[in-house]
Amino acid sequence: MNRLARGLALLASVLPLGCIASNVVAPEQRMVAADPLQLPWGPVDASALAGLWESVDVQGDAAASLRRIWYVFADGGRYTGAALAEVDGVLAFQTLSGTWSLAAAGLVLDGADAVPCAMAPDHLRLSAPGGIVVLKRGTLQ
Repeated sequence: MNRLARGLALLASVLPLGCIASNVVAPEQRMVAADPLQLPWGPVDASALAGLWESVDVQGDAAASLRRIWYVFADGGRYTGAALAEVDGVLAFQTLSGTWSLAAAGLVLDGADAVPCAMAPDHLRLSAPGGIVVLKRGTLQ
């Protein structure tokens, strides 16, 4: 077998391995990401808040330093969170844990002032004086 024939045979044997059927990826992961501005925002349902939330959009002053934000809200009123922040060109994780509750004015973390918030399907929006953060429901593994 000459070099060209061997090369074509090798290429033909590898090509099927590089193809992934569309049914391997879950339908919700094949969809184009929703534009946070176009989501149908409404009141927050405390019972739907439990779980992992990951930032998909950070706006305002907060966007100058916050790269990503994660929150995990537990049914019992506890939460933990982490933010990947950049300060003076240095990336560092900042973490916090405490208590959460929902008031008419919004989400209350550790007894501080309520932060206005809204929910859309699988999304949570937090609006603070320093900016707006949109989080998407994640999966704990």
